[in-house]
Amino acid sequence: MGHSMLAYKTPPGGARRLIAIVMFLAVIGGVAACSTPSLEPFSALVLPPSALPSDRLIARFMGVSTLMLSDGHTSIMTDGFFSRPGLLRVALGRIGPDCARIDTALRTLGYPTLAAVMVAHAHYDHALDSAVVASRTGAVLIGSASVANIGLGAGLAPGRIKTVETQQTFEFDPFKVQAFPSPHSLDAKFPGIIDAPLNPPARASAYKEGGNYSYLIEQHDGLRILIHPSANFTKGQFNNVKADVVFLGIGMLGKQDLQFARDYWHEVVQVTGARLVIPIHWDDFFEPLDKGLHPMPAWMDPFEVAMQRLMPMALADGVALRLMPLYQAVDLRAALPAP
Repeated sequence: MGHSMLAYKTPPGGARRLIAIVMFLAVIGGVAACSTPSLEPFSALVLPPSALPSDRLIARFMGVSTLMLSDGHTSIMTDGFFSRPGLLRVALGRIGPDCARIDTALRTLGYPTLAAVMVAHAHYDHALDSAVVASRTGAVLIGSASVANIGLGAGLAPGRIKTVETQQTFEFDPFKVQAFPSPHSLDAKFPGIIDAPLNPPARASAYKEGGNYSYLIEQHDGLRILIHPSANFTKGQFNNVKADVVFLGIGMLGKQDLQFARDYWHEVVQVTGARLVIPIHWDDFFEPLDKGLHPMPAWMDPFEVAMQRLMPMALADGVALRLMPLYQAVDLRAALPAP
């Protein structure tokens, strides 16, 4: 028996578990890489980019539920999540804003000045970069008290932070924004609140949900846009809300039963009278944006199942179901179907 074998010691229990987790995730990562679903079957649904005059309302999509709306004078953004750390790092390491990736995204967007960054909830795939984006763009950070603690932990001045609990309606001329508490999608990880400033890097589990919000945005010309990031609903919540466009979160929707999908569609789309529905929170956010947008691996979140449920409901209701291109400007009013 050689010296190297004599010198070998069995790792302690914690180390063995860590090694097992790493090997498991490596295998899963390899399988996922080989089985990444294609967006090609749904390519006909992708809205074409618009060549626009500066005073038209445009939307840009950057994955998950990060959207930027601009009328050429005022711009607002939801979430601002650009770092997109990989699966192994999220599972085993500590995460924090990747300033290089944030700067690349902002450069691609033309270094916008933002009036507000409005965060759905404090999970890392929404809030990780929000304070850095607000700092770089001059924006006010809006969200829950947990989001406020992410902002404070990142060094954002308290005067640049507004919590939804203290102010339900916000105005950024010409946009009026109303926040609605709404439930997170089912089986959510990391519940609870962030009750002290959160200093990155930190475990993904430190980014606790902290309360979830949908945002209704009304432009001065009457166009009404509902951004509903999480695939869940409160019955009757939008009974008195009207929207022309709904950005509809579909994360984990494919894992729910058909009746849940029908109820979700009714409570968020049919009740509001939306004519254009654009799914969001469907892409694999463990991959960087420079690789483009791809659906999550089916074992994690079956995108095709969700779309196959939504398409017949949209057809029956005469609703245009479309997807956003990455980064490119889309004229939302022009994308609306005829009444």
